[in-house]
Amino acid sequence: MTLRRPSDTDLIDIGERYHLHLTEDELDVMAELVSAVMEGYDELEQYPDPLREVIPAVRIPGARPGADEDPCNGVVRNCSVKAVGSAKGPLAGKRIGIKDTVCIAGIPMSCASRLLYGFVPDIDATVITRILKAGGHITAVLNTDDFAFSGGGHTSAYGVGLNPTDPKHAAGGSSCGSAIAPAKGIVDIALGGDQGGSIRIPASWSGIAGLKATHGLVPYTGIVGFDQTIDHIGPMAKTVADVALMLQVIAGTDDTAKDPRQPDRIKVPRYADALGGSVKGLKIAVVKEGFGTPDSMPVVDKAVKEAAAYLKKLGASVKEISVPEHRAAVPIWNVVAIEGGIDSFYHGHAAYQNKGWYNPKLMSAMSRAIKTNGGDFSPTAKLGALLAHYMREQYHGVFYGRAQNMSRALTAAYDRVLEDFDLVLMPTTPQTAHAIPPMPEVDRKAHIVEALNMIRNTCVFDLTGHPSISVPCRDVTGLPVGLMLTGRHFDESTVLRAAHAYETGR
Repeated sequence: MTLRRPSDTDLIDIGERYHLHLTEDELDVMAELVSAVMEGYDELEQYPDPLREVIPAVRIPGARPGADEDPCNGVVRNCSVKAVGSAKGPLAGKRIGIKDTVCIAGIPMSCASRLLYGFVPDIDATVITRILKAGGHITAVLNTDDFAFSGGGHTSAYGVGLNPTDPKHAAGGSSCGSAIAPAKGIVDIALGGDQGGSIRIPASWSGIAGLKATHGLVPYTGIVGFDQTIDHIGPMAKTVADVALMLQVIAGTDDTAKDPRQPDRIKVPRYADALGGSVKGLKIAVVKEGFGTPDSMPVVDKAVKEAAAYLKKLGASVKEISVPEHRAAVPIWNVVAIEGGIDSFYHGHAAYQNKGWYNPKLMSAMSRAIKTNGGDFSPTAKLGALLAHYMREQYHGVFYGRAQNMSRALTAAYDRVLEDFDLVLMPTTPQTAHAIPPMPEVDRKAHIVEALNMIRNTCVFDLTGHPSISVPCRDVTGLPVGLMLTGRHFDESTVLRAAHAYETGR
């Protein structure tokens, strides 16, 4: 069975849209030669796809829970995925929740969007394989913002993720369910994704711990992403110890498929060994530009400065410094995330020209979904699509290139700071959790604005790739406040050590 060949009309249309200026003589020759080259495509279609490892497991999709079981709307679907055989391993006995952007073979995945209703992956993401081999029991697929394109937790097709401390407020996004489920005891540990703060923001707003590891430490293979340069996946839990436990399982080089986000070989230390250490002797820089921003709330700045003082009391050396480059992070991130992310969306979540593993089933499903249901994108995603396409067509990617170059300068600025300090400290988010924003049909502008006005501090370290954790500030009444600690590339041990010491100190 041969693939359908383009008609002359198809070729003329392509030529006009892509400025090829085909002459009549060229058209006849091109039609013949295109058909000849496509014979190779006919042959390729008959070859079997190379198989990824799928762990033998009992896989029960389950259904969406009711409000009595999940009052904060953290769960998209209950499920049961468990490796066949012995449940031995570091995650044995642990209930694991997975963000609805991570492929689990046989379990529907929608990215909390109407565009992917009915999509069922046929592969496991590398992190899923590792969780199952470690004895983890996956019991829930967790809510997220629509295609993770928000930090508010309020744009999901399944409804707003409600804050577990005060359900009149949002849980934070995009990994809202990955914060809600551990906070409410629905799972023990969750996986969240982080492109602009989507692990640390909901961890901060919902009062749990969440770690964005060094870019590339954890393989992203089999996960729906934005832009490869800012894609991260990581653990979220009530305790830093459980965060470290999950990181031990999922970190390391992906030997099954080269993830272009990863260096060639990654050494993974024993993260649990760092947890008993004190902060005595650690040098911590308090970044002035992370406080007193236009979005900042005094209660947040006060709580985080008190946390810095507490770390000093525990024996750390704490000093305020200035990093002027920090102020440029939001405009740099906006360009990378919007232009890079939308380019990924419109190419089926595949970045051409790399040797990573591709997901043809998702590529096809996503491309078809945009053509038939693009109107069902969230308002935030629609804004991103309009802006990204306009900038690409009018300015030819120039600003994306400039933003990527500037992100290298931002990275260098923080590398210089971390030559003299072990950690940098600032509020995770400038404010506590938002009251639940109005729905689009009530106030579309407010709905969109509330989606990305909390990323000022978190997005910096998606651009630079440094490991960064949010832990709840101590002795805060009312809505939680997040303390963010960030360290040197691949030095998660120091980040976890300080976070655990703060969390457990008396």
